[in-house]
Amino acid sequence: MHKPFYRLRVRFAECELGQNEVARLAGIAPSTMTARMMGRQPFTAWEIQRIAAVLDISPADYGSFFFDRVSEAS
Repeated sequence: MHKPFYRLRVRFAECELGQNEVARLAGIAPSTMTARMMGRQPFTAWEIQRIAAVLDISPADYGSFFFDRVSEAS
């Protein structure tokens, strides 16, 4: 089974940060981050900008980190 936001999860590891730590550094509630990472709710533009700042992701790369192109049927 595919986990949503695989590339974003890899970036957490590359930065040696856990999901809750990224949430805290970005000013996002851990429960909100969990809902986003599970694909239950979409990220807001503000959240994307904050997370990207923490993880040093350029705006040109937002699509590959925050917008998975996986079929909903999978």
